[in-house]
Amino acid sequence: MDKKNDELRIVIYGIGGIGATLAGWLSQNNGNVYLLARGDNARALKSNGLILKNIVTDNIETIKVNVIEDLNEIQNIDVVVITVKNYDLDEVAKDISDKLGDNPIVVGLQNGFKNQKILPKYFTKVVYAVVVQSGWREEPGVFGTRGKGYLTLGTPENENMEIIETIAQILNLGIPTRTTQEFQAAAHSKLIINLANATFTLISSELKDDDAIFKLWQIFMNVYLEGVEVVKAAGYKEFDLKGLASWKVMELGKKLDKATAIKNFGRNLKYSWFNSMAQDMIYRNKNQSELESLTGYLIKLADSLILKIPYNRMIYKLCKEQFKKVPYQPLPVEVVWQKINEELNKK
Repeated sequence: MDKKNDELRIVIYGIGGIGATLAGWLSQNNGNVYLLARGDNARALKSNGLILKNIVTDNIETIKVNVIEDLNEIQNIDVVVITVKNYDLDEVAKDISDKLGDNPIVVGLQNGFKNQKILPKYFTKVVYAVVVQSGWREEPGVFGTRGKGYLTLGTPENENMEIIETIAQILNLGIPTRTTQEFQAAAHSKLIINLANATFTLISSELKDDDAIFKLWQIFMNVYLEGVEVVKAAGYKEFDLKGLASWKVMELGKKLDKATAIKNFGRNLKYSWFNSMAQDMIYRNKNQSELESLTGYLIKLADSLILKIPYNRMIYKLCKEQFKKVPYQPLPVEVVWQKINEELNKK
């Protein structure tokens, strides 16, 4: 690429929590970053800037961002970072392809693996990211976060490595970013973490007592450890994702006594309902989710390996049933616990 990194024109396509936080932090160090937003979000961002609230430090930043409402508004776009969910990805990829062709580097920041099938249909210069970062939209132009996380960049077959390094240098100005030649291991390790999204979207945050918290802890642990079982059986090694507990630590966690488990689990439990699936189903009433991309993917992988994974299967089944209901309402943990145990006790 002939241009220097600081000369590259970058568009963040997607105004959810991840796109907004990334655009805000990058814009503080790079004047060539543009955030594609529409409607109320675009109006709020243009009028007030991007307001970013860190709920851990209580810090509130107002960040000036370059806002566009269509890719045709600016010329010579070099990089498009796509932060929309998988269910919108094909439509967005087509929009980019129709307007920019195969010219830009395209960076996919989706959970799961569906983007690895969609993006190569439209583009040849594709980079993927494993995202360990919290972000959510509170209202138009206003976003919440727990602070900066980490990005890990790569490709399934280690293609485009020079491009990957360039993108890592650019994104590292906004959020800590590294590259790997073990991207599929990283993506499958992140998948295990993302399995909790369905659990915390399905189960209500209204936990009436310690027994309810402990039931949720046991469901969460079994969902997680089933994920480890499947990923190991599929031949993927653990990848160290910064900021997240290791498989060994989580395996030891299952042995905790009730009081310790409740204390440790309850400490940060309130943040669990900020996950991307809960944002879609509960807070935004979208009735669209990444269930198939995450838990659905794990179940298909388990089926290919003839593994039972009863906790994930019941969570998946209940989510499929409940997500169809309008308006969507999460279930009490006691109901989910009972359903899982009925399944476990079947002969």
